[in-house]
Amino acid sequence: MRFLSQPRNLERAARMLENSADFRVLRRIPEPYQHMEGNAPPDAQCVAMVDVESTGLSLADDEVIELAILLAWVSATGEVLAHLGPWSWLADPGRSLSPEIVRLTGLCDANLAGQSIDLEHAKSLLDRADLVVAHNAIFDIAWFDQLLPELADKPWACSMREIDWPALGFEGRSQSHLLSQHGLFCDAHRAGADVWSLLWLLSQKRAGPDCEEPRSHFSRLLESAAAPSIQISAHGSPYGAKDDLKARGFKWNAQERVWQKQVRLDDMAQELAWFRSKLLPEPVRKTLTAADRYR
Repeated sequence: MRFLSQPRNLERAARMLENSADFRVLRRIPEPYQHMEGNAPPDAQCVAMVDVESTGLSLADDEVIELAILLAWVSATGEVLAHLGPWSWLADPGRSLSPEIVRLTGLCDANLAGQSIDLEHAKSLLDRADLVVAHNAIFDIAWFDQLLPELADKPWACSMREIDWPALGFEGRSQSHLLSQHGLFCDAHRAGADVWSLLWLLSQKRAGPDCEEPRSHFSRLLESAAAPSIQISAHGSPYGAKDDLKARGFKWNAQERVWQKQVRLDDMAQELAWFRSKLLPEPVRKTLTAADRYR
C-alpha cells in the first residue's frame, strides 16, 4: 500500500490498468486554474461557458440559486488558447429549497441565506463573449434572458444538442456520462464545477465518422453554431400523422400547438421529400441562427 501512496506510482498503476481491456480508468478533473499568457487575451473567439442552478423549472414561480461563467478563447481550429474563471454566485430564493434540489445541487438554505448574484459583473463578462455555450442551452438561456434581458440577442450554442455524440461513438448526452466516457470525472453538481468540467469535455479530441481526423469537440460545436439551421413546423398535418412525425424526430410545441423539428440546411431537401411521401401539407420553414435557435 505504501507504493500506492505516491502520486507518481498511482499514475503508473493507472497506465497499467489502461493497457488492459478489463479495466477503465477515470481521472479526476484538476482543480480550476486560470491560463492567460501576457496581459491581454489572445486574438481568438471568446466563448462564455455558463450554467444555472434553480429551485425548479418554472420561470414564473422558481428562482435562480446559482450562476457560473467561465471565459475561454478558442482558435479557429478549436484549440483553447486561454481561459479565465470560473466565476460563480449564489442567490437567496427567499424560501426553503426542496429536498430534491438539495440532493441535486448539494446546496442548503444556510448556503444561500443573504446571498445575491452580481449581475453587473456577470453582464460585463458576457459582454466580452462572441458566443455563449451551455450543456442544455434551452434551459439556461431562458434564465439568462430573464436576468439580463439586455443580452437577449447574444448567440448561443448547445453542447448537448449540437454535437452528434452518438455518431462519435458515445452513449447518452448527459455531461457527467460523456465525461466518464472520456476517462474523466467531476464530483460536484454545482454551477462552477459544471462549467469547468464542460471546458475539459469540449477540449477533448476524437476522430469522427467517415475516417474524419481527430479534432476537438469545441471545433465541432463552433462549426455548428456558425451554420444556419431550419425550423420545420408541420402546420396543417392531420392528427393521425402524429406518430409518424414523432418517429421522425418532431417534438410537440404545446404553446404554438404544432409539431416542430430543427434540421441542418443540407438535410432540408430530404425532409421535404419525406413530407411528400406521406402526403402531408408542405411544412412552414424558418431559418434560425445562433442568436435565435434556442429562444
